[in-house]
Amino acid sequence: MATIDTKLEKIKTSLNKPELTLEQLEEILFEFGLEIDTYNPKTDEIKIEITAERTDLLSYEGLIRALKGYMGIEKCPTYKVNESGLKVIVNQEVIDYNKTYTLSAIIKDITLDQEKLKEIINFQEKLHLTYGRKRKAIAMGIYPLDKIKFPIYLLCKKPEEISFIPLGETKQMTANEILKNHPTGKEYAHLFEDKKKYTIFKDSDNQILSMPPIINSANTGRVTEKTKDLFIECTGNNLYKMEKAINMIVTMLADIGGKIYSLEISYPEKKIISPTLTPEKKIVSLKYMNKLLGTNIEIDTAIKILEKMLYTCKKIDKDKIEISIPPFRTDVLHDNDIADDLGRGFGFSNIPLRTPKIVTIGGKDETSIKQENIITIMTNMGFQEIMGMSLGSKKECFENFNIIGTDYIALGDTKEQSLNIITNWLTPKLLKTLINNQHRKFPQKIFSCDYIVKANPKKDVRSDTILHTAGMIANYKTSFSEIASVLLTLCNTLGLNLKLEKENYPYYIKGRGAKITINNKECGSIGELSPLVLEKNSYPNPVCVFEIEI
Repeated sequence: MATIDTKLEKIKTSLNKPELTLEQLEEILFEFGLEIDTYNPKTDEIKIEITAERTDLLSYEGLIRALKGYMGIEKCPTYKVNESGLKVIVNQEVIDYNKTYTLSAIIKDITLDQEKLKEIINFQEKLHLTYGRKRKAIAMGIYPLDKIKFPIYLLCKKPEEISFIPLGETKQMTANEILKNHPTGKEYAHLFEDKKKYTIFKDSDNQILSMPPIINSANTGRVTEKTKDLFIECTGNNLYKMEKAINMIVTMLADIGGKIYSLEISYPEKKIISPTLTPEKKIVSLKYMNKLLGTNIEIDTAIKILEKMLYTCKKIDKDKIEISIPPFRTDVLHDNDIADDLGRGFGFSNIPLRTPKIVTIGGKDETSIKQENIITIMTNMGFQEIMGMSLGSKKECFENFNIIGTDYIALGDTKEQSLNIITNWLTPKLLKTLINNQHRKFPQKIFSCDYIVKANPKKDVRSDTILHTAGMIANYKTSFSEIASVLLTLCNTLGLNLKLEKENYPYYIKGRGAKITINNKECGSIGELSPLVLEKNSYPNPVCVFEIEI
C-alpha cells in the first residue's frame, strides 16, 4: 500500500485547523477510509496509508484537497485550461511499431522550492509504480518549458541513432549504453525487450528531450527551483489511463499555484487537445444507493454529502441526481463507487443497525450442486479431473483449432507473452494437458467442470462467467461412439434428455462431429478431433471430446 510522508503541523496549516489533534486527524482519516501508518512525535513526521484505488491521493495536494472537501472547508475546485497554441506531432511509425501514444500539458507561473520539487518527483514516481504498473502502462516526463523549442516530435529511432546525456550523467550515451549502464536504464530495460526501434521525443532544435518510458535528457529535462514554466508529457498504450494521469498531475500543480495550458497532439489521422479536464457525468439513483447502503438519506442531504466528496451535483427529480465526477478521480467506474462515497460521507458508523427482514440458513447454490454431481459422475466413469489455467493464448485456443476467436477477453501487456487472453472454452485446456502428459499410460481419460469467461459488452462488467463441462479421451484407437456413450451416461444419470445432430465443425473430422442438444436446448458439441488440429498441437494419438454449457 502506498503512503504519503508529511508532517502533522503542515497538515494543520494546510487545513487552517491549528487546534487539530493527532487523535482527531486519525478519526477523520478512518471515517474517510484512510489510516495513519506511523507518527514520530520527536520529528512531527506522519505517514498516511493511501488505499490502492485512490490514486489521486498519492500527492500531498490531492490528499489535502480531499480532506478540505470532506471536512466541509471547500468544495471541489474548478480548473481553468488556457490554450497555449503549441503542438506535439506524433509519427505514424510510433503507433504502428511501438503502439505508443502521448498526451501533454503545460504549466506556467509556478513557484517551486525544494520541498515542492520533492513532492512532484515523489508523486510522479508513485504514479509510475501504481497506476502506471511500473511504467508498463504509462510513463510521465516533466521538463522546463524554456529549454524546448516547439513543435515537439514523437519518433521511432534505431538504438544506435539515439545519443544524449541522460539525467544523472555528464557524458553522451547511446540508447543501448543507457539500458546497460544507467541505473534507471538497467531497471526498466526489460520494457524494450525485442524492440528494434525505441521511442524518443525531439524538439524543433533537434534536441532529444527523452527516451520514454526510461529517462529524460539532462540538457532539457532538469527542473530546478528557478523553473517557472513546465512541459509535461505522458506516454503509454492506453489513452484513457494517460488522460487520467495527466489530469492528476496538472491539478496537483494547479493546486500548488500553476496555470494550466493545453496543447494540440497531432496524430496522422486525428488531433487531440490535451488536457481538457472535462468532468465525466453520470445519473445515479438515490433509491438504489440507499438500498445498497441500508440508509434512508433524503435527496438534498445526499447532494450535500456527495459535494463533500468533491462531486458536483444537480437534482433531476426526487430520485435521480446528475453527478459530475472530478477529472482527477480514477476509481469511479460504477454507480456502486458513488454509493461508496455517499456512505463514507454519511459515515458508515452512522448507518443504524437493524435486524434483517429475512433470516436464512446458508447452503450451497444450485449451480454448485450441479457441478459437484457432474464431477462425481465423471470420476465414477474413470475420468480424472483437470483444473487448468484460465489464461491462454489465441494460438492454442483458436488458430490450432482452425477457428477465428470471438467473445474472448484479451489481456493487456503481459510479462508472459504466450498468455494473452482469458480462455472461453475448456477443450484447449484439456488438450494441453494431454500434450504435457504423453509419457503417461493410455488410455487417458480427463475432464474439467469449471467456469469460462466470455466477453459481453452489454454487461457492466463486460463479461459473462459460465459453467462448462468437457470430457476428453486419448488412446491409440478411440471413436465418436466411445465419447458419446460417456455423455449419454452423464445425461441419463442426471435425468436429462440428450439429442445429437450431425454437424460439421472446423476442429472435428468431417462426418464425426455433432451438435449437442439437452432438454431441447443447444448447449455444445461432440466429436473426434481432426488430424490437422492434432498436427498443429503436435499430438500423435486420436482424441475424442465433448464440451457443454451447464
